[in-house]
Amino acid sequence: MEKFDLNLWLEEISVKIKNRFKDNLLFIGYHGSYRRGEAADNSDIDMVVILNSMNFEDLKEYKKIVQSMPFSEKCCGFISGKKEIENWSKFDIFQLYYETKNIYGNIKALITPPSKEDIKTAVKTNLETLYHAACHAFLYNRDPIESLKPLYKMTFFILQAKYFLKTGEYILTKKELLNNLTGTDRDILKNALSIPLNRPIENLYSELIFWVSENCTK
Repeated sequence: MEKFDLNLWLEEISVKIKNRFKDNLLFIGYHGSYRRGEAADNSDIDMVVILNSMNFEDLKEYKKIVQSMPFSEKCCGFISGKKEIENWSKFDIFQLYYETKNIYGNIKALITPPSKEDIKTAVKTNLETLYHAACHAFLYNRDPIESLKPLYKMTFFILQAKYFLKTGEYILTKKELLNNLTGTDRDILKNALSIPLNRPIENLYSELIFWVSENCTK
C-alpha cells in the first residue's frame, strides 16, 4: 500500500492548482489537524484555496484536480473567491486567519483579522451550537458514545478562542493548550483529547452540557 506523504501531496496538488488557475489564483494553504501536527490516519487535509474570482466552472475544475490526486478521499477544506472571503462574517474566520499555513500567497494579506468582539461572537455562537447539539445527541442518537467525539472536538476551538481573548496568544495544538488551562476548562479539554470510556456516559454528557451552560452565561 502506498504510504501517504503530506509534503509531497501538498506539492503535487499545489502545482496542479497553479497550472490550472494561473493569474486567477491568489492563495493556497491548509489548516486543521495536519497543520497542527495532530492528524490520524483517517484525518482530512483541510485545503484553503482562494481565487481572484470564482464561478461554478472553477469549482468543476478544482474538483477534477482533487479527484486526480492520490488519496483524493482525504481532501477537504475551503475554496472561495476574493470578494466572498473579504465579506465573510469575521466571527467565522478566527481559526482560518490564525491557523492557516501558507503554501502560495499570504492568507493575512487577504483577510482582515477578526476583532475582539468578532471572536467573542464566535465563542458565543459555537457554545450555543454545542449546547443544542449535545442535548440532541444525548436524547436521540442511537450511539451516544460515538456522538461524544465530535461534540468534545468542538470544545477545543471554543477554548482556543477563549484563551486568545484572555491572553492574545493563539495556541495551535490541543496538548499545548491543555498545559495552559486550569479548572473545568482543562477537564473538558482533557476529555476531548481522550474520551474516558471507563466513566458513565451520562456523566460525560452532564459535564459537557453544564460547562457549556456556565460559559454561555459569562
